[in-house]
Order: sequence, then C-alpha cells, then structure tokens
Amino acid sequence: MGRAELGQLVDREDLDASGGPRGRLSIAVPAAWTRGGADIEFAVPARVSCARCDGGGCDGCARSGAHRAPAELAARTLRLRLPADLTGGATFRLVRPFGEHAPLDQLLVEVRADSEASPGVRRIAPPPPSALARPAGDGGGRLFGLGAQLSAPAVLATLAAIAAVVGLLLGR
Repeated sequence: MGRAELGQLVDREDLDASGGPRGRLSIAVPAAWTRGGADIEFAVPARVSCARCDGGGCDGCARSGAHRAPAELAARTLRLRLPADLTGGATFRLVRPFGEHAPLDQLLVEVRADSEASPGVRRIAPPPPSALARPAGDGGGRLFGLGAQLSAPAVLATLAAIAAVVGLLLGR
C-alpha cells in the first residue's frame, strides 16, 4: 500500500513565505530508536541558530544569527514522535513551539540517526491511548485532543471567530 497524505493542517506555502523568526536545531538519536518510531523529549538550547541565514545574520534575527528560546528549561522542553523510518534523517517544522506569545514563529528540528543521543535528548514512553483524546468532562472544564490541552473559553472563541469568517465569506 502506498503512502498518502491524509490531511494538511497548515498551508506549507504560507509557512515558507512567513517572514517571522525561524530557528533551526539539529539533534541525533540512537539508530535503535529509529526502527519502528519512538517518542522523544529534548531540551532546546537557550539560543538556536537562525534558519534563514544559518547563523550569518539577517533581518529575521536582527543580525545576531540566532534566536532566544525561553529562559526556563521546562518552557523549552519539547516532545516529538519520530517516524517509523528515519533513513536519511527528517526535518520537523514546529509552529509556535513555545506558545503564541513567544518570539519564535517556527522551529525546524533536524533529526538524524547516530551512535548516541545528543545531550538533552531522551526517549520517553508514548502516552497511553486514553491521554490522546479524552471527553471534555474529564478535564475539569478543559478540552483535550491529540494530547493538546485547551481551555473551553479558548475553544469557544476560536469557533466563534471561524463562524464569523465563514459568514463573511458566504456574505451573511
């Protein structure tokens, strides 16, 4: 059976054209982790190279060649699920990896197989299936979907905004 893209949550062309700050991070994982996929957790350094200029300095990074990540280690610790086949490596584009109000719009995480994990990279147990999607009533007023946690007012505000845009597009 061939590979097929099931869905696209974001517009890749819009992300490519985005003028916002974009960082780049390269990490290694043991080759054993790349067979069958793995969940990993890694600490992003306090400063990441600018993906636009590869550290040379450009308008996107105010000529510094880098972007700052949050100061707190917990705020810059991220999780990824590796694909079952990491032959040749893979690049993950994380949109707003540190939240909506953080200065970094995108983080490109380049993952490659190596003899050992990069410092700060560790394999973690995958979340139990029950943690991936829970009914709204289980979260004490919070909604969960695919591991993300959103407050009910945030979901309602987003739905209202979507309805308003659809109404404008339909002329209502």
